[in-house]
Amino acid sequence: MTPFLCHDDDLRRLIRRSIYLTGLDDDEIDTLTIPYPDSANSDTSTKAAPISRLSEFCRQLARWPHVTAFIEIKPESILRFGIRQTVEAVLPIVHPVREQCIMISFDWQSMALLRARGMPRIGWIIEHWTEAQRAVALHLKPDYLFCGIRRLPEKLDELWPGPWQWVIYTVDDHEAALRYATAGITLIETDTIGTMLQSVNQDTR
Repeated sequence: MTPFLCHDDDLRRLIRRSIYLTGLDDDEIDTLTIPYPDSANSDTSTKAAPISRLSEFCRQLARWPHVTAFIEIKPESILRFGIRQTVEAVLPIVHPVREQCIMISFDWQSMALLRARGMPRIGWIIEHWTEAQRAVALHLKPDYLFCGIRRLPEKLDELWPGPWQWVIYTVDDHEAALRYATAGITLIETDTIGTMLQSVNQDTR
């Protein structure tokens, strides 16, 4: 098993062909190229890139020692290869840059195994706002606890207390980001980083 960097198992969004990454061998994956997004102001639409291996990403990360990366183990990988095999494939690759990496997943057992194997920081992504999920969080004690904004309680003072830092997704509105920051949630995922940064720059003028 060779870990690759890719958000979706189904590659339709990237290459417009509905094939599954977990069903391909390394040689087949290496033949795939991902076209750059179209741009009216550049020639990037004519360029493409391969699907990167995790090992290459970690080599590049080592060049930037002040950068921290969240690396997610996808449920599709665990379903295809199992928890232990997936962890055993990923761990040796990230180990040289482990202080810069935070491994995250919806699968709490894979995170527990990574922590037992020496990963200094882990994160868990909760699927539901339930007491059962809260009990898992208290048992796992991740450094970061991820939650979608639609799953959050209406009153943010009801966020589960614990030894973790909250990370929420997906926040695409600058004013909403400020509200969350006021409530103490300072780490967000966004799909509109350009717009968000533009809003920040306007506020600081």
